[in-house]
Amino acid sequence: MRKYVILGFVSISFFSKAQHQVSVEESLNSVQLGLLSLSYQNEVKLERTMTLRSEIGLISGYSIKESADGQKEKSYVIVPFINVEPRWYYNLDRRSRLGKDTKNNCANYFSLLTSFASSGTALVNTKDFETAPTLSIIPEYGLRRAIGKHFFTEYSAGIGYRHNFLKKEYFYTVDENEIFFDFQFKVGYIF
Repeated sequence: MRKYVILGFVSISFFSKAQHQVSVEESLNSVQLGLLSLSYQNEVKLERTMTLRSEIGLISGYSIKESADGQKEKSYVIVPFINVEPRWYYNLDRRSRLGKDTKNNCANYFSLLTSFASSGTALVNTKDFETAPTLSIIPEYGLRRAIGKHFFTEYSAGIGYRHNFLKKEYFYTVDENEIFFDFQFKVGYIF
């Protein structure tokens, strides 16, 4: 009888711990300021440790135009972009066990960043010449950490594929298809 009582307490203890698994937030809305971007994002829960993050914003950069005689001109541009990114927060349980903050999805993650940057609707184009829209697909590793109740930082890096939609009548200084390295540091505010 004593063995059954001990087995019962062990079972209850095991099941009560299993029920307290931490999960990602149902939905998060935030604004982010990056090294070269400003954006609004929404992150929606798919499963206990998976989310779908969508983002729309503005990104800055430059475009280089090379003439037939070899002279290069640079144009500073600010263009709109849209991102869709499924994320897997793989260490939520470990962070919770160690007593670390997991609120607002503060954890390490793997993701597949899919990004489209349009150039036809550039808000700023200092030299007013044609720039190529891009589509990027980049597997990334990142981490998000809280700064107080509403602020957070996010770091991510990855290597992936980028397709530049080049017009045949122009000469570009980039290839149509290229390997692309992405590094991001962002500070955000969650509503």
